[in-house]
Amino acid sequence: MRSILIVDDEIGVRQSLKMLLKNDYEVFLAEDAKEAFSQIKEHPPQIVLLDVTLPDLDGFKVLERIKQDHPDIIVIVMTGSIMTEEMILEVERFRAYGYVSKPFDINELRLMIAQSLTAK
Repeated sequence: MRSILIVDDEIGVRQSLKMLLKNDYEVFLAEDAKEAFSQIKEHPPQIVLLDVTLPDLDGFKVLERIKQDHPDIIVIVMTGSIMTEEMILEVERFRAYGYVSKPFDINELRLMIAQSLTAK
């Protein structure tokens, strides 16, 4: 079964996404960058859903490190704010698959996840 790591400091977001995705994917959770790196080491996922606002490290720094250490992991960036042009450039520069704004449409997110796996 394919696996997804959800990295978000909001427990509600993590739990909601887990409930919505658990039938199709093995789901792992992390509330901050430190836990995310630990989870990736223990259970390397195919996909990371990554919030850009984390309590211990900027999400784009996390994205950069994931792509440096694990270039095959697909990263989809999540944000609770409007994506600025600078943020979009960071997504592209660090080779994230794409981004979604919260609150997001779960069907659109599922489609993005499925497309990212077939594009790989």
